[in-house]
Amino acid sequence: DVDGGIQWVRQQVASGVDVTTVVEKGKAAFIGPELYKKTLGVIGLGAIGSLVANVALDMGMDVYGYDPFLSVDAALRLDRHIHVVKDINELYKRADYITIHIHYTEKTAHMIDEKAISAMKRGVRFINLARGEIVDDEAMLAVVAAIEAGKIAAYVTDFPNNRLVGAPHVVAMPHLGASTPESEQNCAIMAVDQLKDYLENGNIRNSVNFPSVSMERSGVMRMCIIHKNVPAMLANITTLLSKDGVNVENLSNKSKGDYAYTMVDLGSKVADDVIEDVKHLPNVIRVRVIE
Repeated sequence: DVDGGIQWVRQQVASGVDVTTVVEKGKAAFIGPELYKKTLGVIGLGAIGSLVANVALDMGMDVYGYDPFLSVDAALRLDRHIHVVKDINELYKRADYITIHIHYTEKTAHMIDEKAISAMKRGVRFINLARGEIVDDEAMLAVVAAIEAGKIAAYVTDFPNNRLVGAPHVVAMPHLGASTPESEQNCAIMAVDQLKDYLENGNIRNSVNFPSVSMERSGVMRMCIIHKNVPAMLANITTLLSKDGVNVENLSNKSKGDYAYTMVDLGSKVADDVIEDVKHLPNVIRVRVIE
C-alpha cells in the first residue's frame, strides 16, 4: 500500500518521531506483492487495453486478454505472447490482477456484477479506470466480507463515492485517469483530427454510435452512406450504381448494432439523379458525397 505508507511516514513526522528510527520496523505493515510472474487479465483490447497488455508483458507478467469486439488494428498491436481468450471466465479464473478498458454502454452496464466477481480467482486485485458504471458497486460492496476473507484483495477505482471510500481494501482515486496537461491537449488534437478526417474523407474513428470505418481515397468521388443494418444493402447499392454505368473503384462496409456505414469510391463523377436514386433506396438514412 504505497499511499498508506506515505501517509504513515507523514504521521510519524507530525507526531515528532524521528522517522529514520522506525521506518524499518514500520514498513512491514505496507508490504505488497510483486507484479513479476503474476497473471494480468485485460478486459478490452482497444487503444488503451492493448498498450497495457504489452507493457505488462514487458514487466514479466503473463497476460490474458478478452475483447469480443477485437478489431484487426487492435489485434495487430498486440504482442503474440498475449493469450487472447474467447471466454471471459477463462480470464477470471487465471488472473491475479484484472484491469478493465471498455466503453460504458447499455450492454456493459454492471458487467462486473456478483456473478462475475464470484468467478474470479481468490485474492484477485481488480482495477477500474474506465467507467464507474461498468462495475456494480453494490455487488462489490456486498463482497466486502469476502475482501476481508481474501476473495478480493483490493478494488482500485477512479470513480469514488462515499460508500466505496468507507469500505476496506478499496483504493478510490478522484478520477485522475486523464488529469495531465498532455492528455488534455492530446484529446483536443485527436478530436480535431478525427472530425477533420470525417468531414474531408468520410472516415469514422472511435464513434460511440457508429462502427469504425477507414479507407484510403481512390477514384474521383466518394459516396458515404448511413443505412440500417439489414440484408442485401450492399447488393442494392452496387446494383443501382452499375445500372447507371458507374464503376466502383473501392468499397468498405461496417455495421454496429442496428446501423451500418458504407463508403464507396467511384471511378467517375455521378449526376445528381444517381445520388438521389441512392438516397431513395429502402433503409438508407443519409447519403453524403465527397469530391
